[in-house]
Amino acid sequence: MPNDTALIQATEFADKGAIVRVTANKLHEHEATLVIQEMNAYLDSSQRNLIVADFEPVQFISSAGLGAMVTMNTELAKRGGRLVMINLSSDAMQVIKLTKLDKLIPVEKNLEKAQKRLLK
Repeated sequence: MPNDTALIQATEFADKGAIVRVTANKLHEHEATLVIQEMNAYLDSSQRNLIVADFEPVQFISSAGLGAMVTMNTELAKRGGRLVMINLSSDAMQVIKLTKLDKLIPVEKNLEKAQKRLLK
């Protein structure tokens, strides 16, 4: 996505895989809505369904941001795909563990492990 204001940047790998980097440093309701819109547009145009969501720049995730993760996961499941998250801040990881979101969406330590998990 060449748009400078885009909240995601995608890098494709393997046959159906893509690393989608969230570029916002906070995921409040507004950013979460935009991320979902951009993700759906990307999935429609790319036909990719094995997604590594890289949250490295994200320092804060609101409940709407957590909802966006669930929405992405659900949308990928409908398309026969899967989602793995990487590079979550310690605060974000704490919230994800408290909400047990990590039981629904896998979290890996690094890109290599995430790609291996998706390509199994």
